[in-house]
Amino acid sequence: MDSHLLKVFVAVAKKGNISQAAIELDCAQSNVTSRIKQLEKNLDIKLFNRVSKGVKLTYEGEKLYPDAVEIIHKLEEAEAKIKNLNKQEILKVSSTQVNAPIRLVPFISKLKKDFPEKKIELYTNTSLLVIDSILNYDVDIGFICGKTEHKDIKILKEFEEELYIVEALNDNIQNCVFTYIDSCIYYIYLASLLRNEGNNDFETVTIENYETILACVELGMGRAILPINLIKKYGYENKLKLKKVDDSNTNFSTCLICRKDNEPNEINYFKNIEL
Repeated sequence: MDSHLLKVFVAVAKKGNISQAAIELDCAQSNVTSRIKQLEKNLDIKLFNRVSKGVKLTYEGEKLYPDAVEIIHKLEEAEAKIKNLNKQEILKVSSTQVNAPIRLVPFISKLKKDFPEKKIELYTNTSLLVIDSILNYDVDIGFICGKTEHKDIKILKEFEEELYIVEALNDNIQNCVFTYIDSCIYYIYLASLLRNEGNNDFETVTIENYETILACVELGMGRAILPINLIKKYGYENKLKLKKVDDSNTNFSTCLICRKDNEPNEINYFKNIEL
């Protein structure tokens, strides 16, 4: 049954007058008449009797009316729910671990302030898995390390990062590299740098806590490569030897991304957010 025909039927039944229903529906009176006739033909019943001041529901029309009202209400309710996706009641956010304390936390803080009714779900993973989760529609937006050239991914916001290789202040440093995970692009860069310098014997140790990594580096147990924001967050900027990474030939910016065909409704907000 055509919902548009039902809407015309309900409007005419409420007004008891075709011309008034046409005004309410913002269409020509002839269109209202033809749609009523079409509905009557589809149902094979007569819905209205003509009276001196307009039209009056027939017995069959009276039987149809409450069901028609309910159907239209359900349709409008469904349309409202779909349109309410503009509010996007739940926002699923993913982030790399390195970005969780320096980007994700202030990001969530701003969201909670500016969109207090929004429910936020958080996930952390590697950059590649964050991208996969967005491509699979499992999350809406995510923070990754470095840019992605994937044809289905859109970069909403890019944040420049200052990376530093950190070592203990003394020179007695073990030949070890600390990282959160060995697929981290920061670690891959540092490992490549060491190998190019002829250091192929370093040990790799993964520790899933950046504050612990910094503490181990301070003790001379090895070196690491981290964003300055993270180093400062844990108060190690004056406790370690810092060597800034030349970023002229690197791509270490943090990017807030989404899927091109699944843009968040607050896209302009995310494009302009400062963290």
